[in-house]
Amino acid sequence: MQSMSLNLRSKIPLIVIAALLGMGGLITLLRSITVISTGEIGIVDFYGQVSEQPLTPGVHLKNPTARMVTFSTQTREFKETLQTPTKEGLMLNVDISVLYRIDPAKAKQLYQTVGMNYEEIVLVPQVRSLMRSATANFESKTIYTSDRQALAQQLRENLNKALSDRGIIIEDALIRNVKLPDSVEKSVQEKLKAEQDAQRMKFVLERERQEADRKRIEAQGNADAQRILSQGLSEQALRFKQIEAMQQLAASQNSKVIIVGGDQKAPVLLQP
Repeated sequence: MQSMSLNLRSKIPLIVIAALLGMGGLITLLRSITVISTGEIGIVDFYGQVSEQPLTPGVHLKNPTARMVTFSTQTREFKETLQTPTKEGLMLNVDISVLYRIDPAKAKQLYQTVGMNYEEIVLVPQVRSLMRSATANFESKTIYTSDRQALAQQLRENLNKALSDRGIIIEDALIRNVKLPDSVEKSVQEKLKAEQDAQRMKFVLERERQEADRKRIEAQGNADAQRILSQGLSEQALRFKQIEAMQQLAASQNSKVIIVGGDQKAPVLLQP
């Protein structure tokens, strides 16, 4: 009995070692498996040696001691509010949104040259700088009204030129709001109201002109009809029409005796 107890105690360290080895192997296996979610790509960094191809969504095996970093490839929104000058030197408060995404083919380059905080290092400064450069080409009143879309398009094109080589693709740039200085905004609003009133008056005058043309044409038509009628009603024609009317009255079933004044020489008496 004593010998069995001694044998059991001698085997305990082996069991512990085997358990530790098994646990270590399990941990190593788990660290060798990585999962890339949908809308992401993975970059494997093994002590400064970056994998050539990014890992696509799915399950992958990697060196358990390597570092795994992921980039989102989905469209993201960056919002910014900044003061920016106009062509005439006025300062505007502009709210903008920039929609962008990472180019998977250039994710390695972006990681190596910029790092994970690329938005703060590259995107934000470029948006601020290029936005101020873009608004300097426009007048404040046109940014507030007609040129907002042109300003957004110019900003998007300039951002793509500056950031596409780094692996950042600008999908769209949106001007959400433009706040002018109070005095300028008031004058712009007054000008817009004046233009609207002018357009409204132009419409009213055009409508009145069309109505006057219609009445003039109608009056001319009536005058032409009267002239043609007066030219066609001669003495003989009137006399003929009178005779026709009397004959029709005489032929009526209800008529008995009809006396009609003639040419003032003698009355005409018709009997059925």
